[in-house]
Amino acid sequence: MEKQEQCSSYTILALLTATLGSFLFGYQTAVISGALPFLATEFSMSAAAEGFVVSMVLLGALLGVLFSGMVADRFGRKKAILLPAALFTLGTAIVCSSHSVLVFLIGRFITGTAVGLISMTAPLYLAEIAPSRLRGTFVCVHQLVITVGILVAYVVNYVFAASGSWRSMFGIALIPSVLQFFSMLLFCESPSWLLSKGLKEKAAKALQLLRKDTSWKHHVFAASTFAPHEEKQSTKSFFVNPKIRYVMILGLVLNMFQQITGINTVIYYAPKIFQEAGFTSVNIAILAAVGIGVINVLSTIISVWLIDKSGRRKLLLVGLCGMLLSLQLLSTFLFMKTEHTAAISVIALMSYVAFFAMGIGPITVVLISELYPLKIRGRAMSIATTANWFFNYLMSLVFLDLMKWMGIAGVFELFAAFTVATIIFVYFYIPETKGKSLEEIEASLK
Repeated sequence: MEKQEQCSSYTILALLTATLGSFLFGYQTAVISGALPFLATEFSMSAAAEGFVVSMVLLGALLGVLFSGMVADRFGRKKAILLPAALFTLGTAIVCSSHSVLVFLIGRFITGTAVGLISMTAPLYLAEIAPSRLRGTFVCVHQLVITVGILVAYVVNYVFAASGSWRSMFGIALIPSVLQFFSMLLFCESPSWLLSKGLKEKAAKALQLLRKDTSWKHHVFAASTFAPHEEKQSTKSFFVNPKIRYVMILGLVLNMFQQITGINTVIYYAPKIFQEAGFTSVNIAILAAVGIGVINVLSTIISVWLIDKSGRRKLLLVGLCGMLLSLQLLSTFLFMKTEHTAAISVIALMSYVAFFAMGIGPITVVLISELYPLKIRGRAMSIATTANWFFNYLMSLVFLDLMKWMGIAGVFELFAAFTVATIIFVYFYIPETKGKSLEEIEASLK
C-alpha cells in the first residue's frame, strides 16, 4: 500500500497564515450588515443608495477576481496572497478616515478588490500545498475561516451598536491584514506553481518544508508530466477543448447556483430580514444575526470533518435538500405573518445557513480548486470565481427591490425554486473527486 504524505508543522502554519485573508474576506463582506443602519443615518441614504453601498465591495471583488488568475499564474500563488493583504490594509484605512460617501465607496471598492483576489488565490494555494488525502479539508478550512470572519463581524457590530461607531466596526480589520502581509513573507511558494514554471529543484525544496516524509517525491515526477511550462494556452482555448470546456461549464454553473440560492443576501441583510420578520429593535436584530454567524461556523466545521470521509457529492445533495426545506418553511411563515413568525424565521434561517455551510458553500470552492488542469488552474479558477462574484453582486443589488416587488416571502420562495434546479444539476453532472490527487483528476480529463 502506498504511503500517504504527512503534513509538517510548517504546512499548518502556512495554512493558518494564508487563511488570515479568508478571515478578512468574511469580515469585510459581513461587517456592512451592522454598520449599514448607522451609515444610512449619518449620510442620509435612500434604499437604493444602501444597496449600492453594500454592493460596492462586490464590484471591487469582481475586478479583483478577474485579475486573480493572471496574478497567480504569472507571479505565483504567494505574491497573489500578499497583494490582497496590502489592499485590505489600504482600503480599510480609507474607509475609517472617510467623511463623505464618495471616499467611503473608494475605500470599500479597494477592499472589495482584495476580497476578490483572496477568494480565488487562498483556496488555490491551499489545494496545492495540501496532501491529496487532506486537500478537501485544507480548502474547506478557507471556507471555515470565512465563516469565522463573518461571525466576528457580527459580534463586533453588536459590541459597537450601542455607540453607533461604524468606523470602529471596520477598523478592527487592520490587525489581521497587517499581520498576514508580514507573516506570509516567511512561507514558500506553491510547489505546483514552481513545477509549472520548470523550477523542479525549488519545488522539491518547498515539498521538503511542507512534508514530514519523502513519499512526496513521486508526485514531483507526476506533476512535472502535467506541467509543460513551455506550453501556454490562451483563455479562449479553454472552451475549445471539449473536456476542459465541460469542467469550465461545471464550475461556472455551480458558482452561479451557490449565489442565486440566496446565501449572501442573508449574510449582508440579516438584521433587515429579522426586522421584516417582526423584530423591532436594531440591536436585537443584530444579536439574532450573531446566532446565524455561530451556526455558520459550527456547520462548516462539520463539512471540514466530513468532506474527505463522505465525499463531495453526498454532502452537496444533503445540504441542498436541507436548504430547500428551510427556505420553504421560512417563506411560508413570512407569508402567513403569525405571532410565531419572528421565532420561526430565526430557526429557519439558521437551518438554511447550516445546510449551506455543510454543503454548497465550501464544496463549490473545493471542486473548482480540484477540477482544472495545472497549466490553466489559476485562470480557470478566476473565471469560475468571477461568476460567483457577479451573481453575488447581482443578488445583493436587487434584493431590497425584490423585497418591495415580491414581498420577503416571495423572495425566499424564489430562492427555493433555484435550489430545486441546483439539486437537479448536482445529481446529474457533478463528479466525485474524493481521495484523488490533482494529477489523477487531470489525467482523467485526457
